[in-house]
Amino acid sequence: MRARHPLTPQSVAERGGAVPGTVEADTAVRLLALQREQSREHARMLRELAPLWIAPANDEEAADDRAESAVVAAVALRTTTSHASTLIRQAHTAVHHLPALFARLEAGDLPVEWHQRILRTTREFTPAQLAEVDQRVSAWDLASIPVQRFRRELRVLVAWLHHAGETTPRPEDQREVALEGSPVDDGTATVRITGPVPEILSLSRRLDASARAIQDQQRHALADGAPIPFDPDGQAAATGAPLTLGALRYAILTRSVLETGGIEVPGERFRISVMVPVMTLMGHSDAPALIDGTIPIPASMARMIAAGEPFWHRILTDPVTGAHIPATTTSYRPPASMLEQLRIQHPVCAVPGCIRSSTSRAEADHITEYDHTDPTAGGQTCVANLHLLCFTHHRLKTLGRIDPVRGPDGTTHWRIGTTTGTSTTTGASTGRPRAAASIPANRDLTTPLLAQALHDAWSQYQWGLELTALDRNGTLDQLHHPDHPDHDDTDHHRT
Repeated sequence: MRARHPLTPQSVAERGGAVPGTVEADTAVRLLALQREQSREHARMLRELAPLWIAPANDEEAADDRAESAVVAAVALRTTTSHASTLIRQAHTAVHHLPALFARLEAGDLPVEWHQRILRTTREFTPAQLAEVDQRVSAWDLASIPVQRFRRELRVLVAWLHHAGETTPRPEDQREVALEGSPVDDGTATVRITGPVPEILSLSRRLDASARAIQDQQRHALADGAPIPFDPDGQAAATGAPLTLGALRYAILTRSVLETGGIEVPGERFRISVMVPVMTLMGHSDAPALIDGTIPIPASMARMIAAGEPFWHRILTDPVTGAHIPATTTSYRPPASMLEQLRIQHPVCAVPGCIRSSTSRAEADHITEYDHTDPTAGGQTCVANLHLLCFTHHRLKTLGRIDPVRGPDGTTHWRIGTTTGTSTTTGASTGRPRAAASIPANRDLTTPLLAQALHDAWSQYQWGLELTALDRNGTLDQLHHPDHPDHDDTDHHRT
């Protein structure tokens, strides 16, 4: 696949419709050079990451090695452990299974975005299929063809190889329900359901038929003055109009009972927590609230949720630093109240780069080990000596592959990559060098602002009391008298 005209510094402006010699034309030339340099830099990063790859295996040690490598890479790249794992896997694929395309990336001919698209669309390919992609796509005129043609031809090639492969996953094996947050944190979220097309179409049509049937019954009930069916929030009764089909589909999905075939489902370990700044709750601020410590929601939504709840739980914090006031216990296992406080401080796993939620399968971990023979000797069960770790990273910590130390200011210093070994061929010491990361204590960043706002409000209140007292005893009138030594000729207005 060849381009009709090569893309060069001389032709890039013409292809973009810019007049030679203009600012747009000069910018296009510089951007082309930057794109090619970016490709070369990305190739350098992938080559550095490739040796961290550890082939999948059934044994737990290999899984621990992969998790440790992800933490090391995440700290260095300042990203999440899940993204670091993806980059390591992609680096291995790029260097070892797509070498010809990697050479085009190193030469600057293959844009980073194109290379990442190739890696994403061929993730489930066998080595033989990857070799086919590498041979065919690397022969394309990648330095000059337009993006539309690249994407179209890549989709055709991937679809052809995908359906021709013997190990192509069946649609039945790809059933999944996933929670996705909003990219703009507008207080919404999405549940994505993936499955075979006939099943998804059937679900959609049954949901639509149910919503239309309910809407018809609501319309008749409103006309007859009868009780309105399936109006959980009373919106149809309040507005005098049936709910929209979209609202009804949502209500059917979220208000229906989930059938589990008689299997008892354990209750939630934690309640869903909505942390609302006190000034937002009072209507004096529009600072967002946080669901489970990670998901921002608008102030109006937070106030609406708070108004509908019969119980509020107060979180005690230091008014200056925002640090949670510590709770203590003499037992090894933290009580439920302490776990709630830990979850507020650690809404995700405390390991650097990990973003796994602490609401499920998170384990309370003692930073300084608990002394079962003498609990007062150290390693106490208190917030200052605890954090929440996901199952994978709690295992790494137990094995000594990662090691936290908490400083007096609440900062946790992590030593990562503590594994050592000996080469069977040379007898030399092997193993990864230690990496280090320091994570400051999680604090409510709005607390100092709210504390100042509360201080200002209290000062204004006190000043109002003083004015009222002066007015009652006549002192305020004396201050306005021309003969008073503190009189100001400036016009005064009493409020």
